[in-house]
Amino acid sequence: MEKSIQDPVHGIIKLEDWMIKIIDTPQFQRLRRIKHLGFANLVYPGANHTRFEHSLGVMHIARLLSEKLELGDEIVVAGLLHDIGHTPFSHSSERILEKYAGISHENVKRVIRGELKDILNDLGFSISKIADIISGKKPSIVSGDIDVDRMDYLVRDSHYTGVAYGVFDISRLIDKIKFENEIIIEQGGIKAAESLLISRFLMYPTVYYHHVSRIARKMYEKAMETAVEAGFEAEKLLEMDDCDALMLLKCSEYSTEYTAEIVDMIKNRRLFKRAIYVGRRSVDIREVKRVNEKRVEEELAEETGIDEKYIIVDIPPIDEIEEINAKVEVEGKILRLDEVSPLVKSLRDANIESWRMGVYTKPEFVSKVGKAAANYFGIERIVQKSLSDLL
Repeated sequence: MEKSIQDPVHGIIKLEDWMIKIIDTPQFQRLRRIKHLGFANLVYPGANHTRFEHSLGVMHIARLLSEKLELGDEIVVAGLLHDIGHTPFSHSSERILEKYAGISHENVKRVIRGELKDILNDLGFSISKIADIISGKKPSIVSGDIDVDRMDYLVRDSHYTGVAYGVFDISRLIDKIKFENEIIIEQGGIKAAESLLISRFLMYPTVYYHHVSRIARKMYEKAMETAVEAGFEAEKLLEMDDCDALMLLKCSEYSTEYTAEIVDMIKNRRLFKRAIYVGRRSVDIREVKRVNEKRVEEELAEETGIDEKYIIVDIPPIDEIEEINAKVEVEGKILRLDEVSPLVKSLRDANIESWRMGVYTKPEFVSKVGKAAANYFGIERIVQKSLSDLL
């Protein structure tokens, strides 16, 4: 028996009976309740789509490529389950899970259990092989420099946020892909690949690293870390959805007055503000990357007399554009995409300009914390009207 789902991005997605059995498991249905973009809906009100529909989209593209390249159904299953290990608010809980439980969201063996495990075994799929595909241990179209995951999320996130940067020609790219132990893009697909990279380059600072969603994410992380230190087992995040996480922080044996306060602040969009927010022209990135965020928070708290839990130091990693290493075939030779595309090569240098570090705190503490943070990082603090004052 075959069913169809109407998807706003890909149109009709057809589901075979075995796919429906996997989708109907509690483990997969949990993804309906995990927002794909975490707290981005605080900036883009339409960004309420979930890991569920994204997973269906990835499966759809994986099936198109699998049929074209004769890769088999295991690839399709891996596409469907590639996000099964995601925790509440998507990437927002990852650091907690890795720090306290030593688990990556790509370690799907810890999640594939119970009914889902039984169904996969009954269908004859190897859980180990599927896990290796998802984690990237086994080369595939699901996890790589340019893969089906990226092909879906850029277009989907663009659609739901209303940010038009994520649009590129998926059909053309799929048509010009072949697989020889890794994805190789034929010469006729280079322009489509360039378009994907430009989309990604624009979407990261505009959507994925927008300062408001970044601040909410760091507030949530700090509150969740408080709950873990109070005895909550981080591994249980693998079984929870967004609502479960907020309830844990709001009213459970692991919640505190502080964690409940943070939940209320996030729910009512009463967020911390930027005390400082600077890029590479204001700080030496190499020096800043050596800094221990927790230690700086403690030092700023001591200097200002403000409780450490209301100070967040956020030094994100420099976003690596892995896609520039994608392989293309030009005149019979296999080369990296950045070797044949001056446009793609230029994105590597341009990308670092989007990097920002920030120190966030409650609105009433912005001036005091800002001065202390500017002094700590050696930043010449110039008074300027911040976007955070307008949002």
